[in-house]
Amino acid sequence: MAGLSVRATTREITAGASPNPNPKDDIRAIVRALNRTAAQARTGGARMVRASGYNLKASAIKRSFTIERATPSRLAVTLRATGRPVALINYGATQTKNGVTVRVKNGRKTLRHAFIATMPNGHRGVFERTGRGHRKVTKDGRTYMSGLPIRELYGPSIPDALLNDTVQKALANLIAGKYPAILAHEIAWLAGR
Repeated sequence: MAGLSVRATTREITAGASPNPNPKDDIRAIVRALNRTAAQARTGGARMVRASGYNLKASAIKRSFTIERATPSRLAVTLRATGRPVALINYGATQTKNGVTVRVKNGRKTLRHAFIATMPNGHRGVFERTGRGHRKVTKDGRTYMSGLPIRELYGPSIPDALLNDTVQKALANLIAGKYPAILAHEIAWLAGR
């Protein structure tokens, strides 16, 4: 599994700050800065996935992130995106006479043999037939035409979208740019209390 790792050193930032009378304040400032940077990276990551062309709601992207927060005993933060492939209905699916059009990434695409349907349990999705088409079926003494079996179609997952090189570089730059400023602010705030 691929990932993104960003390391930042706090020596240069803390060296330029006014000295805190309480050394625990430096640790507290680092923890707060790490956690705030992770929250901003989650928001920025959602924005970058959408900017790179993926037609997903920002709220759905943000929900896929989990943050393992920093603590005074663990001065590291982990931002992880998890999730399965996203149903194509969430990529702006529209039924047309030629099939279903979806906008997964940069432009609409027509899936000629697909259709949008609502299942008896209320689930709505984009489906395609996996058999040879409609066939005669006899059930309970009745004969009718059945188009089963069908399968639902999916697009890329949110972790796959985050593996895009453009998104990874932009996210690394955002983290590397935000963390020093947030840490300097936290140090100054704790020193001025």
